[in-house]
Amino acid sequence: MQPSFTVLTVSRRTGWERAASETLSRQTQQGFEWIVIAESVTDVLLTDRQAVYQAPKPTRQSNLNASLNAGLKRIDTDYVIFYQDFIDLPTDCFEKLLTLAAPDTFVTTATVNPNGKHDGRYLGLDCPRPCKAEEWEANVAIAPMAVIRELGGFDEEYDNGWSWDNVNLAERAEMLDCKFIIDESNCPRLLPHDKSPIKELNGEFHAQRMREIRAGERPLRLTYL
Repeated sequence: MQPSFTVLTVSRRTGWERAASETLSRQTQQGFEWIVIAESVTDVLLTDRQAVYQAPKPTRQSNLNASLNAGLKRIDTDYVIFYQDFIDLPTDCFEKLLTLAAPDTFVTTATVNPNGKHDGRYLGLDCPRPCKAEEWEANVAIAPMAVIRELGGFDEEYDNGWSWDNVNLAERAEMLDCKFIIDESNCPRLLPHDKSPIKELNGEFHAQRMREIRAGERPLRLTYL
């Protein structure tokens, strides 16, 4: 039986909605709900498959992880496909993600930057390969909801800065013996867009947070979900 999945998009921006709706309509793998958590609900293009919700009231510099958790709470399918704004998908993107999906596996894609170049994760193999947990990017990716529920979602304290939240989720999943794959043949293209104005990166915070979790000083499982 085909596993069920929900597409989750979180955005503070506008201007991406129509292109996103069109790229999703071209997917060879259909039969999914699209949940959108948006700062500006009135600017989101509504479709029959789309459920749009207002993002939580911001309490930190960023609202990304709080919004992701708000969306994850509404998902009851086997898997979630994370799909960020301003990304054009290959028509078989979701089909390839589902082919690699497993209850203990997180799969990410080899996204192409607006300048046409891959990032440093791309090795030129052009096929699925195992990757490190820290290489799992959530811009276009699939993950098992049972694991995400067990972990209690994304750590919302990462909203005090920027980035590394996906690495936190992946490295905590690794502690539950999850595996990680990057499919270098699945190459969504990032479209030009404005960057986050937040300057404080979470690199040092993340390193300390994971040291505390591994030492048993902080819980592995959070309570956001």
